[in-house]
Amino acid sequence: MGFDAKKESEMFNKAAEYYDKFRPGYPNEIIEVMVKQTKLNKDSKVLEIGAGSGKATEYLKNYGFTIRCIDPGENLVKNGRIKFMDYPNISFECGRFEELEQSNEKYDLIFAAQSFHWLPQPIGYQKCAEMLKENGYLAPFWNMYITYDNKADNDLLKLSKKYGGFADFVSEEESINRIQSIVKGIKESGLFETPTVVKHSWVQEYTAEEYYGFVLTGNRFLQLPEEVKEKAHAEIIEHANEFNGKIIRPYLCVLYLAAKK
Repeated sequence: MGFDAKKESEMFNKAAEYYDKFRPGYPNEIIEVMVKQTKLNKDSKVLEIGAGSGKATEYLKNYGFTIRCIDPGENLVKNGRIKFMDYPNISFECGRFEELEQSNEKYDLIFAAQSFHWLPQPIGYQKCAEMLKENGYLAPFWNMYITYDNKADNDLLKLSKKYGGFADFVSEEESINRIQSIVKGIKESGLFETPTVVKHSWVQEYTAEEYYGFVLTGNRFLQLPEEVKEKAHAEIIEHANEFNGKIIRPYLCVLYLAAKK
């Protein structure tokens, strides 16, 4: 079976509350580079693809530019509207980016945090290019879930595989290959310049309960029977207890800044 973006979105929407509370955020350094390099100011117009409830939007709320947030999840959009109700420059709407009706609205920046891979191609690149101003930028970015060859990471990876995957874990070598693949995809669209790649490594520390909350934001895990989830929950607690009650996860956030041709 192929990747069903609509079904994945529906499952993701069910995890709205966990998403808001337990999904990792993003390094300020990545956000600052994106804003600076794209020369955004208070008159700029920005569109965010797959905004969820505004996990990434949060970092941009005080810059003053207009942000239009699109997400297919009704619960996520509802939470986003509540969260940013005091920010008239930020709007949320429910829908799929690739299905947006053609309009004359043009944007200085279109970005996607942890969501651009959900867009069907080539329509995703085409629509971004159509909706960007002449000097506009496309800026997808992702947190990669890095694993190293140590006991804590190896044990967690083994536990993850046992329960269908807590996250899309990758080794350092796999992360390099993925970065190269994304750069290639943007270049081969023929619509954007070769992207500038900006990387920032960071670490997040979880308690067992916090990490289980993160696990509950994963589509594959969400589909498991409740009794299986409870077993996984117990094993996550056991795993954390081996390491002073903590689960420490390294992340690599990667930003791709691509100017429209």
